[in-house]
Amino acid sequence: MFNKNVFKALPIVIIMMLMLTSIANGLAGGTWQSGIKIQNLDPSNVANLSVSLYGSSGGSPIHVITQTSGGSPLVAQPNKSVEVYLPSFSSVTAGQYSAVVSSDRNVGAVVTTTNYPYGMADSYNSMVPSTSVFVPYVYRNHNSWSTEIFVQNTTASSVTGNIVFTEPSSSVSYSDSGVHTKTVPFSIAPYGTQSFDTLTSTYNDLGWFIGSATIESSGPVAVMANQTRLVGNGDVQGNVLISARGLSSTDAGTKILLPSLYNNFSGASGTWRSGIKIVNSSSSPASITVEFKSDPGMPSFTGTKTLSIPAGGNTELYLPGTTLNSPAGPMPNQFKGYAIINSNVPVVATVQHTNYEGASGYGVAVGYAGFASGSRNISLPSLYNWPSGSGVWISGIKVQNYGSSNATFTITYSADPDSVSNLNGTKSNVTLTPGQAIEFYFGGPVLDGNGSIPSGWKGSAFIQGSSGAQLVATVIHTNYGRHVATMYTGVPIP
Repeated sequence: MFNKNVFKALPIVIIMMLMLTSIANGLAGGTWQSGIKIQNLDPSNVANLSVSLYGSSGGSPIHVITQTSGGSPLVAQPNKSVEVYLPSFSSVTAGQYSAVVSSDRNVGAVVTTTNYPYGMADSYNSMVPSTSVFVPYVYRNHNSWSTEIFVQNTTASSVTGNIVFTEPSSSVSYSDSGVHTKTVPFSIAPYGTQSFDTLTSTYNDLGWFIGSATIESSGPVAVMANQTRLVGNGDVQGNVLISARGLSSTDAGTKILLPSLYNNFSGASGTWRSGIKIVNSSSSPASITVEFKSDPGMPSFTGTKTLSIPAGGNTELYLPGTTLNSPAGPMPNQFKGYAIINSNVPVVATVQHTNYEGASGYGVAVGYAGFASGSRNISLPSLYNWPSGSGVWISGIKVQNYGSSNATFTITYSADPDSVSNLNGTKSNVTLTPGQAIEFYFGGPVLDGNGSIPSGWKGSAFIQGSSGAQLVATVIHTNYGRHVATMYTGVPIP
């Protein structure tokens, strides 16, 4: 356990299957492996770290990691990151865990889970525990998609509550004979975790379902959801995974930024398409305008879509099927850009990207949570130009200006202790107008002087904004050779 007066805890859920297995739920068989990337947000002091792993039944942690796999103290140097890759720890038995990362300094944490034998992977951020949590995307029997929700009790007392599944009348699946709302009660032991898998018979009454879920709990919980598209056993074309943390009131706002969007954006790596799920988290109807803009360097485009969502309701904008109000008509093909959601009441939003043609037709998928606020400084704990198996993990960073005035920022890159390349570099004095977004893709120049991140590099980065800047950021990693991709959001630095 940890001393809360000393350590600042980031409760996160880890899905870890280290042994070949076949299980009858939304997670495929194969070999599941998880790593936690932890970045020290303190510029001056070393962060002393501890990772406690809990079983689903809760109680005391099964494993507590305070050293690296090589036996050194588990620490993160100032403004640098360290990786806790669980398969490297022989003392950690195969299984499914939830975790609490503890530190004597402020840290950011990102979890990455891979299942290479099934061509699946994704990343997700830790979340601040809450008694009310939203999962905007929930599937059952939709084009081989299903959803498994994990609820982690982050307290020393039992918690009770309900998960309410809601399917909007605007959903293409609403005409199905299944129910459109369903309430599932739960009781979770101290530090325990419970899963809710729409692929099991408990959810047969949902039928064909495309909706959302809301978790209401008597005590604070952390939530993550796996959206799994399982077409067949093994690494077959069409198998993909999207992992996402739950959203709470801190993610709700009347202005939401979406830095990364695609509509039929085709290239050498397939065709990217995006869907936006918006949940009205308030008790009043929402009147919403979504403004789309293209990235710098892309054909100039600005368009808007207006919509209404009832209190507690949800709506999806799948960009290939979205009809704009202005200019009237469909979203243009080859769109690569960003969006700003404006609403009269607080809403939350999630984006999912799919690229079924990518990775030689095996497909990849990723997602992220929309931003209700910005930060002057942002941590990016996990970045790569890193050969792995038959492919290369390579990163792309997207930065967007949440503020109402111009923002200038610098990105400082730091290599990990075990990186082959020890390059440390910067991209200086980038300026964004209000609402504008820009991409830094590691396949091209991202450093001052048109320098690039070399092969064999893995590390982290800090985005440092000018005074008053309000910035947000996302990171996408692709490894087409291994048929996978992952995504997470930048961590605001307090």
